[in-house]
Amino acid sequence: MDFNIKKPTHILALLLVAVTFLVFIVLPVLSYFGMPPSTQTDQIGGVSNSFRILFEIIVLFIQLAFVVVLFIVVPLLWYRLVNRFNLKQMRSHLKLRTRGIDEAFLWGMLTMIFAFAIIIAIGAVTTYLGFDLTDSSNIPELESYFSLPLMLVLIAFQPIGEEIFFRGFLLEKFNSLVGKEAAIIVTALLFGIAHLSFGNVYPAIMTAVVGLLLAFLVIKTKNLYSAITAHILFNLVSFSFYMLGKSI
Repeated sequence: MDFNIKKPTHILALLLVAVTFLVFIVLPVLSYFGMPPSTQTDQIGGVSNSFRILFEIIVLFIQLAFVVVLFIVVPLLWYRLVNRFNLKQMRSHLKLRTRGIDEAFLWGMLTMIFAFAIIIAIGAVTTYLGFDLTDSSNIPELESYFSLPLMLVLIAFQPIGEEIFFRGFLLEKFNSLVGKEAAIIVTALLFGIAHLSFGNVYPAIMTAVVGLLLAFLVIKTKNLYSAITAHILFNLVSFSFYMLGKSI
């Protein structure tokens, strides 16, 4: 790494990364041990539809803004301020490569299927051991804020930012610091922690497992588009199963 604590621009880049960790790593941990989610959104259900739609759009805009700024802009600023990379070099280090993109899409789809097989197997074992997985999904949290169309926008777009930050930026940085195997484990753990919810550790565990697979996928394909494909498909299929189960 080219980081130099004596350079103000490098300190700024480090502070921006620290803010990202605060928002997406520290705050989920605090929420896990903190107070239950607010019921304010339930009260909003009693107001007019136009106000609720406006509220949902504002919340979605804020969420997507956080994703873009902290997961995408911050890594790019680090590469620019610390590594002095141009845009082409940034894309290369993030492994955003169009060459072989068809193969990357194929590997992404296969990894999504494999990830579901593992998640189902883990769920079956934990259920057999007596664990209650009724509230194992964090989708109801999103459902309390967003209508179906806006939820689809969020779960389809947010994986792009998450992959750029976790499997693009962090995986590359940790790989240069501690090696490939440790980088895969560390980024998967951080990815899982980022998905903690109040009193519910199961989504974080499952997300960490998926994070391991996605990191292996990027290492193998050397193309971040494979992980982006797998992540988006995984979210969409998970959401479809959730809605199907809810309707049944």
